[in-house]
Amino acid sequence: MKRIVSLMLSVLFMLTAIIPLAVPVCADDTDDSNAPPTVDHANAACVYNIENDQFIFNKDMDKVIYPASTVKLMTAILAVEALGEQLNRKITVTSDALSGVQGNNIALKRDEVLTVEQLLYALICGCANDAANVLAVEVAGSVEGFVAMMNEKAKEIGAENTNYTNPTGMHHPAMVTTAADTAKIAAYAYKYELIVDISSEEKYIIGETNKQSQRTIFNKNSYFSTYMEYKYLWKVPRGLNAGYTAEGGYCIATSASRDGLTYIVVVMGARADEEEIYSYSEAAELIKWALYAYEYVKVLTTSDMICEIPVLLASKVDYVMLFPSENVELYLPVDVDISNDIQLTWQTDTDSFIAPVSEGQVGGRLTITYNGNSLGTYELITRNSVNRNNFLYILDLAKGLIDTPQFRTVVIIIIVLIVGYVVLLIIFSIPRKGRRYRR
Repeated sequence: MKRIVSLMLSVLFMLTAIIPLAVPVCADDTDDSNAPPTVDHANAACVYNIENDQFIFNKDMDKVIYPASTVKLMTAILAVEALGEQLNRKITVTSDALSGVQGNNIALKRDEVLTVEQLLYALICGCANDAANVLAVEVAGSVEGFVAMMNEKAKEIGAENTNYTNPTGMHHPAMVTTAADTAKIAAYAYKYELIVDISSEEKYIIGETNKQSQRTIFNKNSYFSTYMEYKYLWKVPRGLNAGYTAEGGYCIATSASRDGLTYIVVVMGARADEEEIYSYSEAAELIKWALYAYEYVKVLTTSDMICEIPVLLASKVDYVMLFPSENVELYLPVDVDISNDIQLTWQTDTDSFIAPVSEGQVGGRLTITYNGNSLGTYELITRNSVNRNNFLYILDLAKGLIDTPQFRTVVIIIIVLIVGYVVLLIIFSIPRKGRRYRR
């Protein structure tokens, strides 16, 4: 028996020496560095945190590029703002709305009647260009008028480098954006739960209309549907848009949340090969990194003494300490070194206090800086009161009085009067005979 066991162990040892064991890597075994992933297969990308209005990842996010299907985010915003409270409202498809429609569509027909809800699902879930045009005409009266609204809204949101020429995303050389602008627009769209919910659905069924039988619309975003690809199905992201044009490449704008922090992840101009559509794989790596890369870090508490200020005319002390007026928790990388990476600078409102000093009295301002960027300014206050020494106070009043020009003037006048009085006394005290003799 021992020989058999020894033989089995020997064989196992030989196999492990030749073939590495496929052991899953645990979280504790991975590199714990906080470095973001590289984005090697896309022209631009960024990660934006909504709650702190902060970009935490940037690859050429201000580079001007073609927007592809992400244009429909703005189309959805305007459509929901105008019609989101009227989901059962019926809309009749016009020939003007269908004129020139190209690319992905759900084959809408002239005079077909659909509800706002059905058209929104066709636009946001199914990325249908004909639905985009129908909604545009319904909202603005014409596609051209709607495009003007799109550009006005982009400026309102702060997407200064974005220009729209149509509501569908079909390529036009004058229609451009940036990854940063796309993130801002996506964050604005995220405010509308209707857009997020519709864009996260796997499919939607449009019932029979006056022109067509029932249709099933599948989500074109492969994070939520296997209609296009099966390998990217994932429960972590929510919404918002994914698409492709030959000129714009593969683009995606999506969201993900953890512990009260919400991120917009944008990948633009990505490529694809036989193995991968890199907009999905690169965005997935950015999501996995972003969800654990930052958190709220306690930088200071109200018990952390920042500086001292001298106190004049005090009874028992000659200085008072200043502390932050509130606990300071800031949105920072999880691996931040508070002592070395955070810079504190402060400025006092005065060179010294004059007693009495009350508890909670503001004495200055504290500015916190990280990587050269200011993270905020906070009041510095006293935590203890300081009583006044009345004797020192009276002496100080006297000294202050003596130092005034008025006091000096009065003293001079008094001296002059005294001198004059003494002179007069001397004059009138001389004997009369002496005065006659002198005459």
